Amino acid sequence: MKTPTQTLRVVFALSMLACSVILVLFVRGRAAWTPEFWLQLAAASVVISAAICFVAFRQGKMRLVAVPLWPFVRLFVRQLAIVYAVSAVAISGVALAVIYAITRSGPNALALAVLAGLWLSLWLAPGIASFTTWRKLRVAKVNDA
Repeated sequence: MKTPTQTLRVVFALSMLACSVILVLFVRGRAAWTPEFWLQLAAASVVISAAICFVAFRQGKMRLVAVPLWPFVRLFVRQLAIVYAVSAVAISGVALAVIYAITRSGPNALALAVLAGLWLSLWLAPGIASFTTWRKLRVAKVNDA
């Protein structure tokens, strides 16, 4: 059984859409939550994620051709776990530095930073894992040829 050709593109696009929604909410989060706000949020998020996907998918990138399903699943899950752990630690570290600089409260800053790192990584990791999985599959194809 072969992996569907657009699998990584779909996962990447959904991850980028979720991240762009978070970004727009972060930038415009203090605005009044009116119906217009939600329409602007949706429009801005779609534009941001479409631009990122346009760049990421150019020249056939992240398209799978004749990749067996189970080796793909093993590789993707391994990449997802690695990327999630690394991004959670990195985001938590940056968040800890920023939050501590603002609040000067160690325990509160640490708790909020870890929560932010774990939560934001849930949305970011699938997109990065899609890209790293595609790169590893591409390198494996080049080495097989």
